[in-house]
This record gives sequence, structure tokens and C-alpha cells, in this order.
Amino acid sequence: MKVLKRFTINYASLADGEHLFEYQVDNKFLKHFETALVQEANIAVQLSMLKFMNSLELNFKINGSVLVPCDVCIEEFDLEIVGQERIAMKIVNEIPPNNDEYNIIYLEESSSSVNIAEMLYELIMLSIPMKKVHPLDENGQATCDASILQYLENSGEAIKRDKRETENNISPVWDELKKLK
Repeated sequence: MKVLKRFTINYASLADGEHLFEYQVDNKFLKHFETALVQEANIAVQLSMLKFMNSLELNFKINGSVLVPCDVCIEEFDLEIVGQERIAMKIVNEIPPNNDEYNIIYLEESSSSVNIAEMLYELIMLSIPMKKVHPLDENGQATCDASILQYLENSGEAIKRDKRETENNISPVWDELKKLK
């Protein structure tokens, strides 16, 4: 937990106004989250925190890379990610029971610090696209493993051929049933 402790901001001791923080997210950070989609990363984080009398505004910007498997060839590669998010925090006497506002977090007046590790983790995970494929080279060609691409192409042709053969070998019973329409 020592790794995540550095992501705790003691906002009560800060003056009103803008405060800038910089963090580096790496493998040690991701190991603390069991459900992480990735386990290796190198991400620079810039956080601008605006402190007001009864609220905080956090503006995250991330830029870096994560090691992910390619969805096409399953070979791991460094995927560049960029993201930004704005989160508002309200400091209140009592946290409202219907806390369903998007991007607003309520903090009790009795608290003096906030840990941003989970927010940062979620931003990183949401910055990873659903489809993860190797980037194209300067000629617009796929940079996936050529042998895997060849195998997939041959498999696709075999599947199409099997489907055509199956369609040609339809039982005469089905032909009679189709006439009943």
C-alpha cells in the first residue's frame, strides 16, 4: 500500500487556488488492482487541482503506453494511450443518500485528504480502446506477426469453403420443407 500512499492529496493544508501534481504510473501501481486489464505500463500523469472553499476540481491528463496483447495476432505490443478527465468534489456536512451525479464525488467536512489512485486507475483502463491492434507502419501495412496473418487468412478461406460445401449438400428433406412456405 506504500505505492498508493503517494497518490493521497492532503487538500485541507493547501491554499485556495490551483495546485499542480505530476505522477508516474508503472507496474507497481497496477499490481494493486486485481482486475487490471494490463499489468505493465509507463504513463505520465498531470493533475491540476483547483481548490475552492467547499469544493475541489481535479483535471487529469494522462499520456503513455500500456503493454497489451493484439486482438488479431495475440502478440504483445506497447499501445499508446492519451486521456483526460474532469472530476468535481463537493465538501459537505453529510453525504446525500442519492449520490447519482456523474463525475461529482462528495467528501465529508471531517476528511482532510483524498486518494486519487482508484480514479487514476479507472481513467487509464477507460483510455484503452475496445479493439487493440498493432499500429500500421509508414506504408499503411499491418505490423502484426506475418505468419499469424497468413494462418488467419488460410483459416478464413477454409471456413468459407466448408460453408459452401455444407450448403451444396443439403438434405432433400429440407428442400421439401422449404416448398411448404
